[in-house]
Amino acid sequence: MKTLAVSEVFYSIQGEGKTTGIPSVFVRLAGCNLMCGGMGTQFDGELHNGAEWRCDSIEVWMKGKSKKPEEILDKECINAIKHGAHVILTGGEPMMQQKGLESFCEYIREEIDPFVFFEIETNGTIMPSDYFLNDNHFLFNCSPKLATSGNNLEATYKPEVLKAMQNAEADNIYKFVVSNEKDWEEIKKYYIDMAELDGSKIWLMPAGENQELLNKNKEFVVELAKKNYYQFCSRLHIDVWNKKTGV
Repeated sequence: MKTLAVSEVFYSIQGEGKTTGIPSVFVRLAGCNLMCGGMGTQFDGELHNGAEWRCDSIEVWMKGKSKKPEEILDKECINAIKHGAHVILTGGEPMMQQKGLESFCEYIREEIDPFVFFEIETNGTIMPSDYFLNDNHFLFNCSPKLATSGNNLEATYKPEVLKAMQNAEADNIYKFVVSNEKDWEEIKKYYIDMAELDGSKIWLMPAGENQELLNKNKEFVVELAKKNYYQFCSRLHIDVWNKKTGV
């Protein structure tokens, strides 16, 4: 049976996207194929390569332990799943460990709840296997990274992956983090005009790793969503706890 490199596991509520507020068990996997904040930020905590924000979970997903499926969930998480909690597979980038994820998901289905609902939080750069694409119990919360992340377009823009998620069995979403007009122009150019993403699947979320920054961007992003008839979401875990991970 395959193992997973796991960084943290906790029970909370979903804080972002169309399932905001649903009780959820978060399984954060180690490793990512991008470095939001620019290469070097993992060492000094500063912004590089033109980045205007930094991944708020770098210090967590850069560490992890290899675990078998039955070793990952504690009693609180197992009990939550039995009571209908979603399982959120996040990172880092969870699609880097697809074979291990398949084993883990099958373990949950066989040993805990055959009807469990999974959500996969991904940056949309790695093609998912048919196991995930052809099952409507896997919801992709795809959050493409923009230039303000400090990553280059060649690494972040994979339209073939976005199209595969759009055509998958589940009603997947594209969640864009927006902090300014420059972000919005990039979203329009590459993801709306060129990739032709379905507007009913687009969610706009204000950037902000704390309550002050989040509140600063909310009104601008709400007005964008209203004007363009897209969905809006905030970051509930920031609103409630003013914390980025583990809640």
